[in-house]
Amino acid sequence: MIMGLFRNNTKRMIQEFRDKSEYYSNDLSRDIKESFEELKSEFDEHHQVYSDFTEFVSQIKSKLTAIEAKKLEELSSGLKHINRCAKKGVESMRELSLSQRKITRETLRVYEEFE
Repeated sequence: MIMGLFRNNTKRMIQEFRDKSEYYSNDLSRDIKESFEELKSEFDEHHQVYSDFTEFVSQIKSKLTAIEAKKLEELSSGLKHINRCAKKGVESMRELSLSQRKITRETLRVYEEFE
């Protein structure tokens, strides 16, 4: 009788942990996915600006003084770095999203093994 009581109580606790874990994991997955989609959308929308800027720089570079051309080249280099960081940020969010979904599936599988 006592063993049955502990067994039922343990099953109930595991089910409660599973339900809460699933809820929090799904909530986090949803937040990550929304953030990724928003970041990717904004990046895609503005990504062409860098290419347009570098094309513009190449068109006007010959009309500038050496000092102005050097400053513009430094600005272009800085924007290239920012563009690369933004692209890496989008890719990192995608990887985080995939990783979170994988961890959620694995966690639920572990809970199923206890049931």
